Amino acid sequence: MFGHLSVCLAVVGWLSLLPSASACDTITAKDRIKIETYIKTWYKLPDKQAVTLVDSSAVDGACYRKLVFRASLPAPLLTLYLTPDGKHLVSNVMDLTMDPLAARREKQKEFERLLTDGALLTSAASDTSARLVVFSDFQCPYCKRFVEFMNGLSADERAKLQITYRQLPLNIHPWAPNAAAVSACAALQDKGAFWKLHDFYFAKQQDFSKETLVDRSLEFLGRETPVETNKIRSCLAEKGYQESLQKDEQLAMDLGITATPTIFLNGRRVSIRSVDDLRAAIRSAETENGLPDAAQRGK
Repeated sequence: MFGHLSVCLAVVGWLSLLPSASACDTITAKDRIKIETYIKTWYKLPDKQAVTLVDSSAVDGACYRKLVFRASLPAPLLTLYLTPDGKHLVSNVMDLTMDPLAARREKQKEFERLLTDGALLTSAASDTSARLVVFSDFQCPYCKRFVEFMNGLSADERAKLQITYRQLPLNIHPWAPNAAAVSACAALQDKGAFWKLHDFYFAKQQDFSKETLVDRSLEFLGRETPVETNKIRSCLAEKGYQESLQKDEQLAMDLGITATPTIFLNGRRVSIRSVDDLRAAIRSAETENGLPDAAQRGK
């Protein structure tokens, strides 16, 4: 919805839509409605399509305001910046007082935080220089292949990775939604049980059906993990998994992700087609994170 036009929107006249703003004024409820209406009109969205301002925050002391919009139909989030006088929107703000490399790193870190915020499933390592986020589907054959690449890493190589798993079961895969629900319920009891179930699903991917998935999963969990399977059944019946799955699916929608696996390494989307690609991406992430800040380079 937004993506094909957002790059073109360099500067847009505000046409006196808002009154002159004093230093770092907030967005009022009345302003919000006017802004949302303006954006919907600018992008020529149909009447049934809603546009919602989901975040408004001051960028810095200069009082540019970051505005984040979400569409009611699947589309990437749109981020624009309102100028301090409240008269223009711009697609980007560059602070000339900051080192550009430091500014880019900060923007990348902000995106990393978005990728992992509220995630149920993140592996324990927290001090690693390589942080991987994967949007995945247990029935997806390409996701299975990516797991095989991961398994091709040595124990030392895997120890360098922090892994965040985000659920994105696709409609074309009949048993994937059930697998996502069971695995989320397992994770709510024991994170280690999730990762064992994760490996089980991909190892036996061809053996499951929509009808057998839950019973086979519970049998495996009861045999191989410490989780209480009666609690898993209760979680499924009460949809205790729903909040976690909705967070993952909403994030995918906001980022315009529609395919699995979609992989990010240190906030950058990467294409992994072999274990060598994965190794190269990890080395690149480590090298990049090993570079000193500009201030340190100048010493």
